[in-house]
Amino acid sequence: MTPDTLIGITERNSRNAELRIRTAERQLSELLGEQLALEQDLTLRLGHIAALHLQLGDTQNVQVASALKMRQQSQDLLHRDLREAEHDVARALADKEKLQARADSLDQQARLSLELNPDYARQVEQLDLAQAAHREHISGYEELRQECALKRRGYETNLVYVYLRGHAFGTDQYRRNRLNRWMDNWLATKVNYLANRKNELSLIALDERNEALQAERSDLISNLSTSVDAQLTQARDQLGQASIQPELDALQQVIDNAKRQANAIQEKLGSYLRNEDPQYQRARQLLTDQLKTRSIGELIDLASQTPDAADDLIVERLQTSHLRLVMVLQKLAEAEDAIKLYKSDYQRAKDLERRVRTDDFTGRDVYFDLSTDFERLVAGYMTQDVTLGQVVDVLGRGLKIVRRSQVAAGATRGYVSASISPISYGVITVDSNSNNNTISLPSSGSTGGGNFRTTDSL
Repeated sequence: MTPDTLIGITERNSRNAELRIRTAERQLSELLGEQLALEQDLTLRLGHIAALHLQLGDTQNVQVASALKMRQQSQDLLHRDLREAEHDVARALADKEKLQARADSLDQQARLSLELNPDYARQVEQLDLAQAAHREHISGYEELRQECALKRRGYETNLVYVYLRGHAFGTDQYRRNRLNRWMDNWLATKVNYLANRKNELSLIALDERNEALQAERSDLISNLSTSVDAQLTQARDQLGQASIQPELDALQQVIDNAKRQANAIQEKLGSYLRNEDPQYQRARQLLTDQLKTRSIGELIDLASQTPDAADDLIVERLQTSHLRLVMVLQKLAEAEDAIKLYKSDYQRAKDLERRVRTDDFTGRDVYFDLSTDFERLVAGYMTQDVTLGQVVDVLGRGLKIVRRSQVAAGATRGYVSASISPISYGVITVDSNSNNNTISLPSSGSTGGGNFRTTDSL
């Protein structure tokens, strides 16, 4: 499995999680509209019972109905625009995937053609070995660098030692009068200057050698990579891959624009979900004005007590509508809870997607030979049966650094792992018997292993 495939699976997982949010939000919006419509219908029917004397009359009911209609029309237009934007995103993504597959195919052809070039194959082999050596030595380089820096700081804390070093004590450059020489000799014995200076110079030399070896490895990789990549680029260009990249960039721009448009529409729809749109506010205010003194439930109870037989039929319908309203209110609460859950799932999906996009799991020389189905693993992660750390561990165990020369060859399961050869660019001695990997340095009488050490106190 390549990094692109891995990222594609997590992208689809994120889009599915987002789709569940949008579907639930749309259902919530519809329920809110239904709630308002039922309340308006109830007040309209109650208005037909003259004995109840509602605060406002038919004019306000017409205004409520008009506001609700306008609200629904506005939402319908926004949902239509959103569907179009999402369709544009999906279509552009599909086109990009097809074009990327074509680019990958040309890349494979370019690599296969270069395999016939002995010079290219030799450079690739050297690059493989250089990268393997880098991976083998990088941790030791960092540890040695930190060790030297830590021990060298000790030589800066003793002011007498720094003073003597500043006057080049013990070297041909030391120039002092007889009295100063006598005092400096006495001070030097107190801080064990000559032994400590020898240790410090050994640390400096060791640090410089460590940096030089690392720079040598880095330069070798850089030079070989430049040469290999230049030949690969030329082979790709000859096959016409260079013309594909502008198309990929253009498609990515279409995707980004469509996503921005969809996000802007979602923001507008958000005002309807939060009941902040002007049509809802107007309809709600009109209904509130009509029901200032009593709730709908109370008005229905009063309506059932009126002597007019014609009111009984109205009351029966009112009770049916009121039951429906109660059910809608219950569904509203459930929909709001579902949206909270789906938003949590979406954040979880994005956390996974962002994690697999990091440098740890990307690159042309990376391949994943997993012991489990990744899509099933993602499903388990989304149901919280698997943690993000466990997913990362599975990917880490399955990660392979592949040889450039074998990327195109397509050996077992697509790629072959590069062997790490024991290549050495120099010797850096570290005490393997020490628990903290301290550097073994010639101490010249000092037992500090490179640390600053005095023979007496001043």
